[in-house]
Amino acid sequence: MLGQALIVRAALLVALAALLEVALSPLLTFGWVSPRFIVLGVVIAAAGLREFQALLLGFFGGVLVDALGGGFFGVGALSSVVAAAVSVRVGITRRKGEARLLAQAVAVATMVYDLLNLFALSLISHSGPPMLSYLVSGVVPDILLNVFLAYLVGSRLLRLITTKEQ
Repeated sequence: MLGQALIVRAALLVALAALLEVALSPLLTFGWVSPRFIVLGVVIAAAGLREFQALLLGFFGGVLVDALGGGFFGVGALSSVVAAAVSVRVGITRRKGEARLLAQAVAVATMVYDLLNLFALSLISHSGPPMLSYLVSGVVPDILLNVFLAYLVGSRLLRLITTKEQ
């Protein structure tokens, strides 16, 4: 029964993160930098789940973002699956210093998200921003912003989603 409640809370968090990503993230975009609510939501929600459950949850969130958003279809799903895999491999809930581990997982997942977007843009239009300028003015500030968000709200959300077994 406890596992079902955890999965339901995680699915609700991922659905909320997908809606925030679609509705709020375009309004908060500064150049190539924007908050990645879906990455943060998937990393938090996948903590404490089994691997297959976490990957399905990440895929569910990514498909929601792809279906509701206006970006390249498939980038959200793939990057959310990677975010779930990173969260499961890091094992945030089993270790001390969860805020630091959460921030590291969000940093890796945000970098993958940004690089997948650049790769998809290069494949579709055969022209994208230069790689070095995109890394310096896009990926690095994006990682810093999302790590700051992970420190700010991530540990509180992680405590809400995961419950201690009696």
